[in-house]
Amino acid sequence: MNSKAGVAAVDRAFDILHAFRHDKPVLTLAEISRITGLYKSTILRLMGSLEKYGFVWQRADGSYQLGAGLLALSTVFQDAFDLRQFIDPVLDDLVAQTAEGASFFIRDGEYQVCLFRAEGRHTVRDYSIRQGDRRELNRSAASTILRDYEAMPYAPLTPDNACVISIGSVDPEMAAVGVPVFGAGHKLMGAITLSGPSARFTDDYVEKLRPIAIDAAARLSINLGETPARFAQVRAD
Repeated sequence: MNSKAGVAAVDRAFDILHAFRHDKPVLTLAEISRITGLYKSTILRLMGSLEKYGFVWQRADGSYQLGAGLLALSTVFQDAFDLRQFIDPVLDDLVAQTAEGASFFIRDGEYQVCLFRAEGRHTVRDYSIRQGDRRELNRSAASTILRDYEAMPYAPLTPDNACVISIGSVDPEMAAVGVPVFGAGHKLMGAITLSGPSARFTDDYVEKLRPIAIDAAARLSINLGETPARFAQVRAD
């Protein structure tokens, strides 16, 4: 039996969950039907199970929102990685040094997931990224790193590829500096990004952020089992 084939009812339930977005966190039954292409009767049957486990809540007006059951699972997911104790201090340090938002992304199939995030301190900052965000791989700094280094895990780091700059590539108003993070056996663990408004990310400013981001990635990678030699060519003495 091919487990990857899936079960129709489960697939439909996940289609319902993925209908909710940050820009549309509350949906009516009609909206869910339009987004998923499912009949309302099918949705109502599946909602019974989703509500039972707290994955969806029905509001007083009859509309729906995601429930706390998903939040509970997300914390289990994070604990399974056992990365928070290593990553949170690095992100907090990056915010302290740059005041920009700092994020750690992992790859999940053809998606990038923001596993951890520390908000920036600037009045005008990147509000487009939230912890837990799951988006299709795109032209962002994080996606570029996750694609390139997963395809070439042993590629040597050079001044040209150790840092990816994305200015207006996804959102015209936002920019990011991204760096890869490795672990034991040179395994790609994820990507760190510093992000903020495109207008602030001038060439001079990016050159100031670049060594800070690379040094953070090097420190985190070494703590996760990578050899210091991996960053020897790109890390400032």
